[in-house]
Amino acid sequence: MLPFALAFLLSASSGCMVMDEMDSAAAKMPARKGKAATEVAPAEATPATAGAQRQNALLEQSKQWWDRATSLAPTEMESSIVRCRLREGTHFMSRDDCLSQGGVPGSSSG
Repeated sequence: MLPFALAFLLSASSGCMVMDEMDSAAAKMPARKGKAATEVAPAEATPATAGAQRQNALLEQSKQWWDRATSLAPTEMESSIVRCRLREGTHFMSRDDCLSQGGVPGSSSG
């Protein structure tokens, strides 16, 4: 009987102790400053608006990329791209690829 009484007392007292610890920890935490910490708009918390905000940010980034773009390639074009005369016609590829396909590499400038 004594172990049950002790278990009951410990379970009843642990809840209050946890709440006291949480209160004291919250009192020690520095208060956030600024409007964003105290005011959260309910519309911003929904998943639909969060997805729309990400999509708008991505659209804005892509517009900025197109303003700065000098070519469609994400990096500079390789200087080893040549005109390759194959049996099927003329293609542009690296010199090594042209030779491996049995083509005749030529200059890409003319």
